[in-house]
Amino acid sequence: MNPYMPMNNNMMNMNMMNMMNNNMMMNPAMMNNNMMMNNNNMMMNQPMMNNNMMMMNNNNMMMMNNNTGNKTLNRLNKEFELCKNDSELIQIGCSFGLIDNDIFNWKVTMIGPKGTPYEGGLFTIHIVFPKNYPQKGAEFKFVNKIYHLNVDWRTTSKPEELGHICLSSLNEWKSTGKVKSKKGFGVKQALFDIFCLFYNQGIESPYDNALAAMYRDNRAKFNEEAKKWTQMFAK
Repeated sequence: MNPYMPMNNNMMNMNMMNMMNNNMMMNPAMMNNNMMMNNNNMMMNQPMMNNNMMMMNNNNMMMMNNNTGNKTLNRLNKEFELCKNDSELIQIGCSFGLIDNDIFNWKVTMIGPKGTPYEGGLFTIHIVFPKNYPQKGAEFKFVNKIYHLNVDWRTTSKPEELGHICLSSLNEWKSTGKVKSKKGFGVKQALFDIFCLFYNQGIESPYDNALAAMYRDNRAKFNEEAKKWTQMFAK
């Protein structure tokens, strides 16, 4: 071949392919090493990728929880102000405060109405709201003793059960978050339902059957005992 003759393109391409093939045949180990290094990098980065994904998911969950928590706080603050300033609740002798300045824990004082054995008594009710309120309703308990068919003050009850109120509307609200309200919002309706218990006791769902029998058969004796408890425990 004349060294001064230019090589055609086909010859150049063939030469380049031969050189590449020769390199591949000479350096298969190098190629394998490079591939292994890439695989190792991917394996090394996999935990980092998983951690990053977990962190992103956790951050998203935290943001969702914060939004839910803010809605609950806003709702509770709004209802607390509504209750404090509600003319109907004030009329039945309700006053409101927070336990340890915690919006999830309310303290309500209710005055026993005239014409009942609870007249003049200052009855304290604790209201505990769940963190997912209003999807689930609050729990209501009497703090001071009351002689009543539907409030648990049995000596056989556990400490955490004392003061519990047996009222179907409260139990339904607590478990489902749904309340059949005629008053506009859940807390107000619940307090009116409790206030009605001063007048009408649910003899079909008593905590103490002996107490229910006295209420049914000897109302005067029941009322006398209820007055004594009011004077002793509802000051």
